[in-house]
Amino acid sequence: MAPQTENITTSYADHCLETMRQAIQDSGGNELFFLGHTDDNLSITDITILARGHRSAVPAITSRCRCGDTVIHNHPSGNLTPSNADLGIAARLGETGIGFHIVDNLVENVYKVVDACPEPQSTTIRHDAVAHVLAAHGPLASHLGSYEERPEQLRMALAVAEAFNQNGLATIEAGTGTGKSLAYLIPAIMWALDNEQPVAISTNTINLQEQLISKDLPLLKEVMDREFHSVLVKGRNNYLCLRRLDSAHREPDLFQNEQSGELAQLHEWAAATNVGSRDELTFIPSSAVWMEVCCEMDQCPRTRCPHYSRCFFHKARRRAAHADLLVVNHALLLSDLSLRAETENYSAAAVLPPYSRIVFDEAHHLEDAATRNFSIRLSHLSFAYSLNRLVHPRKPEKGLLPRLLSTLARELPDTLSALYDSLYRRIETAALDCRQLRDDLGETFTGQRDKLLQTDESASANGFCWRITPQCTETERWLVLQKGFAPLIKQCESLSNHLDQLIKACEQLPEKLFEQVSGQLTDIRAMSGRIQCMGSELAIVLSAGDSACTWIEINESRGRKRDKILWLNSAPISVAATLKQAVYDRFRSIVFTSATLTVNRQFHYFHQRTGLNLCPEKRRQQLCLDSPFDFASQARVVIPTDIVPPTHQNYAAMLAEQVEQAVIASEGRSFVLFTAYSLLKKLYNELEPPLHARGFNCLYQGQSARHLLLKKFRLDQKHILFGTDSFWEGVDVPGQALQQVIITRLPFRVPTEPIQIARSEHLEQMGVDPFMHYTVPQAVLRLKQGFGRLIRHRQDRGVVLILDQRVISKGYGRIFLNSLPPAQRLTGPAQTIQQQLRQFFCSADPTSEE
Repeated sequence: MAPQTENITTSYADHCLETMRQAIQDSGGNELFFLGHTDDNLSITDITILARGHRSAVPAITSRCRCGDTVIHNHPSGNLTPSNADLGIAARLGETGIGFHIVDNLVENVYKVVDACPEPQSTTIRHDAVAHVLAAHGPLASHLGSYEERPEQLRMALAVAEAFNQNGLATIEAGTGTGKSLAYLIPAIMWALDNEQPVAISTNTINLQEQLISKDLPLLKEVMDREFHSVLVKGRNNYLCLRRLDSAHREPDLFQNEQSGELAQLHEWAAATNVGSRDELTFIPSSAVWMEVCCEMDQCPRTRCPHYSRCFFHKARRRAAHADLLVVNHALLLSDLSLRAETENYSAAAVLPPYSRIVFDEAHHLEDAATRNFSIRLSHLSFAYSLNRLVHPRKPEKGLLPRLLSTLARELPDTLSALYDSLYRRIETAALDCRQLRDDLGETFTGQRDKLLQTDESASANGFCWRITPQCTETERWLVLQKGFAPLIKQCESLSNHLDQLIKACEQLPEKLFEQVSGQLTDIRAMSGRIQCMGSELAIVLSAGDSACTWIEINESRGRKRDKILWLNSAPISVAATLKQAVYDRFRSIVFTSATLTVNRQFHYFHQRTGLNLCPEKRRQQLCLDSPFDFASQARVVIPTDIVPPTHQNYAAMLAEQVEQAVIASEGRSFVLFTAYSLLKKLYNELEPPLHARGFNCLYQGQSARHLLLKKFRLDQKHILFGTDSFWEGVDVPGQALQQVIITRLPFRVPTEPIQIARSEHLEQMGVDPFMHYTVPQAVLRLKQGFGRLIRHRQDRGVVLILDQRVISKGYGRIFLNSLPPAQRLTGPAQTIQQQLRQFFCSADPTSEE
């Protein structure tokens, strides 16, 4: 039956019809896709040509559509009956309120497969409702008792509300003590409840997630007069998989003796736990054991799993599906957004349930998180897990393929011997491919490693790192490496194809037997997908594309053998355009907040690195809020003027002398922050004996877990903690325990990191000074984070001692100092500075001397 068509002139403006006719004529009458923008009556008032040709263009098309738009497709034959492909497109578009029409080449008739839906009207957040919660005599104040109204917090909360109301992109720097968590949570809760649309709150650290879930959100549940539901959403691999646990139990030979004991403990725990999350365990299982029993997306049969009703992960996701606030980390959110961009799914569950608005807290980590999400890192070890799961490297009777064959030999009736023979040949072929690929991977990676080490005599002692520039791709060394690895790509594809064909052939099994082996087939399918994906990633690395930084490195493994491992790496030079397309263009409102987003009180660096500068200016809002703390009276920034620079041969000796005097002056109570672990250990080893003799307790990063170090530090005011990396931020030690932060060196990133070099060169090619517009801003934000460890409450007081004289001797030093809070600054000879430190810590009324 022919479809019921309509006269197109009743719902299309004349100029739109003419535009479409001309475009179809210009294309020679071929298929085209158009985007129709509609008015309040859903009539087409404006036309954009989206794509020429076939349906492979559909993902690009749908990425440019919004609820209320209509996609229009011409059928050159004049038959407007939708094909199955058309119906699939229409169903996908219809989920998000986008219409799908089919027209003839003369653009006279239209068949409306799906009509567009008008965009639902949002309920705006009332500013007075937000202000009421935070008011001096409001519910929050009544509940807390000792509440102090903070104007900066209210300004931030109203800015977040406005971003939600106006579909904006808001960048908000809120200094320490602003109370930024409550400032964005209150409007987020109001929006989620009033519009029945979940809001995602994304953080970079577990510490902040725990603060939100265990402190801030329970407080707001007590304070706000409306019920809301919030959930901490963790990645799949945090949950125990009951099916994989059973499978591991049936293959105990996969594990060493001590690991078998861990497996038994996990069995006991699985029977008792209701949540099944790894952080509930009273012991820490080895990574090898947990990898075998945790939940994985590609190894999950979902409703076909016999344990589905009790599945810990799916129970957690069902709870999340009913939540108003989803608390996640950047990595999980970016994984979800990547999957949504790839599948063009923005209305149904992906890695996370659907959500409408996003708040990125600790947003200064967004570029690094996105870089990690889109990076590739491969060695022969990357392939080992999947290949060893298929066929055990030392026990040929173990593994998914031998186990499947054993099950078929035992369970398949003799009457189906022809089917058995066929499946036997497929399993043997796949197993042979697997063994061959494993051998070739080992030989190739080892052989290429040895060739590279022979060309660089210093590599054995210093490690090896070779960045593949466009010039390098023409060299004999690269061409040999490329040629050596290229066959592995085809082998991955061949093995994956054979596994897929095996799975397809198993559909001929009797229904009962097919159900019995369905779990094994799920795992085989997962390994097939992973091998295919790694083969594709290997091809990407070997292509060394212009938009990526590609490098080869060789370093020692962490195992007992200390083998030298060759790694192939690729990372995007810029994530700006990707973030814009996958995130900013797809979500109506996004809030970016942190205590450290500005450099010299400007957001320019953050906007450039994350791609916000690519968005329309009318969508962008920005707000820089000072801390409510009185830094002028609470803190000092102290800088000796006559110390040697970091490049000087006596730099370490100078540091040791200055640090020792400073921590004695402060009676301990100090963080000593480094940019390199080697220097940290050198100074710790030198200073620990004399400081210990004076009654001080010295701790260093790596001595034990970070939270245990912090617990020790807080308990005794005579502690000194030597830290790097993670101790520059996310550490909260209020009160008397911490009164001095010593910055040993301005925190410039290592200039030898391949991605740092590639990004600097990219900026240089654009005519931008990479040092001033990339290296310095990066270090400024890091210094601001280190400074932020000092003053955590209004009663705190202390000193930030900077032992890098470049902050005053170099022109760029002003940018560092101007970016810090307005603490009083003390400069002078080291001897004078040490005297001023002693006076500051001895006096209740700190010196105001400049």
